[in-house]
Amino acid sequence: MIIGIGTDLIEISRIKNTRRNKTVERIFSEEERRQASDKDSMLAGDFACKECIVKCFGTGFTEGIRPSEIEILRDEKGKPYAVLHGNAQKKFEELGGKTIHLSITDTKDLVSAFAVLEG
Repeated sequence: MIIGIGTDLIEISRIKNTRRNKTVERIFSEEERRQASDKDSMLAGDFACKECIVKCFGTGFTEGIRPSEIEILRDEKGKPYAVLHGNAQKKFEELGGKTIHLSITDTKDLVSAFAVLEG
């Protein structure tokens, strides 16, 4: 059963701004930053997925859910998956979540993501 869906579109240049003002460490885990290396498009995809997930929850970044509580990682083939922590994990469980499906696509300037929360 589908519990929620979310989509997001972000300009890659927004990530360059987070690097400049050092908020990148507040938003992205060490592993997210390591996987992205210097690829702003990858971090933009991660952030878009985080936005999609809270849209699936129907909350946005409220109810105490912070971007750092949603970690977007890649498997060996590059497929994104989410690891939830803290309040994000609690909300997932409250909603009866079983799986979060993620998809990311990008152009030179934009990244789009889509998420489906399945229960």
